[in-house]
Amino acid sequence: MNLRQLRSLCEIVDRGLKMSDAAHAVFRSQPSVSRQIHELEVELGVSIFRRKRNRVLELTAQGREVLAIARRIVNDVENLGRLGKEFAQADAGDFAVATTHTQARYTLPDVVERFQHAYPKVRLSLRQGTPAQCCELVQRRQADLAICTETAGAYDGLVQIPCYRLNRSVVAPKGHPLLRARPLTLDAVARYPVITYDEGFSGRGIVDQSFADQALKPNVVLSAIDADVSKTYVEKGLGIAILATVAFDPKRDRGLRRMDARHLFAPSRLNIVLRRDVYLRGFMLEFMRLFAPALRKLDIDKSIAAPGPPVSRVPLPEL
Repeated sequence: MNLRQLRSLCEIVDRGLKMSDAAHAVFRSQPSVSRQIHELEVELGVSIFRRKRNRVLELTAQGREVLAIARRIVNDVENLGRLGKEFAQADAGDFAVATTHTQARYTLPDVVERFQHAYPKVRLSLRQGTPAQCCELVQRRQADLAICTETAGAYDGLVQIPCYRLNRSVVAPKGHPLLRARPLTLDAVARYPVITYDEGFSGRGIVDQSFADQALKPNVVLSAIDADVSKTYVEKGLGIAILATVAFDPKRDRGLRRMDARHLFAPSRLNIVLRRDVYLRGFMLEFMRLFAPALRKLDIDKSIAAPGPPVSRVPLPEL
């Protein structure tokens, strides 16, 4: 067996068992990748995939065991490469960060600016998606780390390190009658059409649960993964928005008004997501330090090594 076979196996699984996509990812033809897997199966004496008419359907039980070992081998080889680059070129390399629109737009610009000034030779890329998509990118090694709110599902091999607490606000057009509500209540909010996050975000679940606890059912007229899209429709008068407070910019959102709603909705937790088997280069650690100055390398090392979820520092700082 060889490393190319193991890489191809990992890519086939990560690409949803689509052989053509895996072949494109490893820069080989589809017949070549199919041949690699066949040769690996012959050498090991097991069937890795269950097939029907040459179509890959799923991993076999033996295939799942082979995949787990293949991932460890491929990751160890990648970590060796990173280690070598750390010694040879400590301030250069590729660095991919997965994050949501809200964090890319409102939380990370200053961090990215400072990082690029400090590491001009690092090719930094931001890859946007929902929190679940961000975690999947890290899990598939298509991103080195993610910065996103917590996800409902668990992801094998990942650790989510708490960094900040995100509170919520209600955003309404200037002159909206809700702005006169003193105090702001869920009952008052529920009287108007609501625009909020898509169901792929933890904030949506928190918002829905808060209303359910009060036996209220909000009229959600629009859900979006983009806070700026939500605010655009608020400006059009289509409803009020429930958003992370960090997504409101008084200088840019001049036609809107914000009402603090931390007493109505529980906060979300903003995490750094890492693979437990990752080798963190120096510039990656510096990026995390710029993002969360209170997070120490010791905290990161302990979180990666611990078998369970990391214990959050209480209380987490607000962002």
